[in-house]
Amino acid sequence: MSGGLAITIAVAFLLFYPGLAASCSTSPCRDNVSKLFPAVVRIVAGDKMGSGIMVHESGYVLTSWHVVGEEKTAHVTLSSGVEYTGSVLAADQARDLALIRITGGKGEYACASLGSSVESDGLQTGDAIAIAGYPAYTDSVLPTMSQGILCAFPTIESVRFIQASAQVYPGSSGGPMLNCFGEVIGIVNGRYTNIGTGCTTFATAVDEAATLMLLVNGSSSVTTGPASVAAANQPVAPRICPNVGCAAPDFTLSGLNGQQVSIDSFKGRKVLLVFTGTTCTGCSQLMRCISQVYDAWPRAQLEVLVIVSGESDAAIREWAAANELKCKVLSDPAGQVAGLYRPASLPAIYFINTYGEIKVKRAGFPDNCATGIDTLLRLY
Repeated sequence: MSGGLAITIAVAFLLFYPGLAASCSTSPCRDNVSKLFPAVVRIVAGDKMGSGIMVHESGYVLTSWHVVGEEKTAHVTLSSGVEYTGSVLAADQARDLALIRITGGKGEYACASLGSSVESDGLQTGDAIAIAGYPAYTDSVLPTMSQGILCAFPTIESVRFIQASAQVYPGSSGGPMLNCFGEVIGIVNGRYTNIGTGCTTFATAVDEAATLMLLVNGSSSVTTGPASVAAANQPVAPRICPNVGCAAPDFTLSGLNGQQVSIDSFKGRKVLLVFTGTTCTGCSQLMRCISQVYDAWPRAQLEVLVIVSGESDAAIREWAAANELKCKVLSDPAGQVAGLYRPASLPAIYFINTYGEIKVKRAGFPDNCATGIDTLLRLY
């Protein structure tokens, strides 16, 4: 193992969420990962077996290079037990990544979303993560899951990895490492994975797959080091991106006073976007914190939007009054905005900068709330 070990911890995140790992390690991670089981696949290529994750509904699967090696085709089995033949579109040995596309299948497939694996984009050491895959010791149709914490962001031979404590077994290589939003942040890497305790599991950071993902987004070919491989004939439209570093998806919702509120109208101001619910346990404490921040910052610099999805206006109005909220409280009756941003659990907080970019998104309850948010707002 060569190369430097780079561990960056953003001070703002430590202030804002020092207790997040405890809150995420219980139900949010487990529930969100289990929802993605239909997107986790078993792969057999020649005499090799591993796992993979569907990254587009058209049948694109991201896995490890060492799972497919020099093979041009692979057998891909879904959690439903249905097996398809897949074509290896591209393979990057240096990054230990490969992209497969199912051929001969019908319909759309369940797929996962790619998150950001860059520590400065919101991940931090101590965050809860989960890994899903098909260990070789079991013939189970459904994948298995292990949980752990994120330990470090090492760079080895110019390739970025994520180091974590979740335990994996042979056969899980190529499977996804996921954050608490159920987004893929890494692909389990066989070269640096050991069975045991401690921070011995490595995943290739999913951002290293950006070149391969050009094929998914319609490029005719990519250069991956050892090979340049033609893509499928039909280009695929890019996914809507709710991840850190992306433009915040626009929406228009009604406030409790009937006024229409569009997030695009706040460009030039910082926006704190909070997803919550009227029956959310403990959310009243968070609302008091949000109110403190709202009062401390002038509206010319910061706007706070609280979104409640799938509830009646009457229930939201009564809840907002009980919590004495002065900020804009918006009703999302059909859950359309929640569908755009995909909060992992309630509450979920998104920080959007003056350029309309998502800079931070977190699930759970922040510790040192008002101080942490204030520090965050001053840093960006």
